Amino acid sequence: MYWYWFVCGVLLILMEFSIPGFVICFFGISALLTGGIKFFVPHLALTWQLLIFAFGGVFLALFCRWCLPGVFRGKSSREKTADIDDDGITGAVCCCKDKITPEHPGKVELHGTDWNAVSDENIAPGAYCVVLSRDNLLLKVKATEK
Repeated sequence: MYWYWFVCGVLLILMEFSIPGFVICFFGISALLTGGIKFFVPHLALTWQLLIFAFGGVFLALFCRWCLPGVFRGKSSREKTADIDDDGITGAVCCCKDKITPEHPGKVELHGTDWNAVSDENIAPGAYCVVLSRDNLLLKVKATEK
């Protein structure tokens, strides 16, 4: 009878590939564990097998979700946006290529790439500036000393 648990465990783990949520896998592992216990304790009653399976699956699901929360909980949209914006551009020093005024955006060079930039002050070509923020492909900059 132990091999029933092994087959059930493998099937549950394989089902995880087609059903989202990553919950069935824990019960598949629990079924494999129950089969292993049944292999070493052949006279284990069906009631105990079902209890081991049920509590094992619930315990594994709760324990793994508690130990590895980043794997099971997606990042919120705010955190994802922060990750995209936090790519080392904010605070970086760049070189102004075109004259930038509050009324007229210009271009800056940052890490060998030209970026569109705006500023609340006048920045002459060749001057150094620091990136205050980024909005997609538009940088907000401020004049600075290198």
